[in-house]
Amino acid sequence: MSDMKNELKIQALFKGLADSEIEKVIPFVSLVRFQKDDHVFKEDEPCKGIYMIKSGKVEISKSTPDGWRQPLVILNTGHFMGEIALLEKTNHASNARTVEPSELFLIPKEYFEEMERKEPFIILKIIKNIAIIAGLNVRRMNEKFIKVLVNY
Repeated sequence: MSDMKNELKIQALFKGLADSEIEKVIPFVSLVRFQKDDHVFKEDEPCKGIYMIKSGKVEISKSTPDGWRQPLVILNTGHFMGEIALLEKTNHASNARTVEPSELFLIPKEYFEEMERKEPFIILKIIKNIAIIAGLNVRRMNEKFIKVLVNY
């Protein structure tokens, strides 16, 4: 149990959570293993939950209208994915595929919803972490977009 607690403590999703709060989250988290090139999820698939990378790397990509895969980012240990579809209660808007054998923590959608009811203060902290990371990602994308425009 303490091994999992220590592994979850390094996850960006749980930044700022006390040990006692992480212990309350542990029963809602499972470990899933993927081989290289496995799809964690695909565009337009129903959301299964939020994934956190314990080890390995995951490429997030979008499919172009003509069927090509456009890589967006490579995520590694500590990063999470699937949060937007989970919070919006929609299907995934992107693809997530492992680029090497990977172990991911999963909080299934049903468990996340149960945590919303049972542990609202912990969920508030988790959602704040999601908002902070989303804000950083938007700033990074804006900077890249401006660089492309300036160099054009």
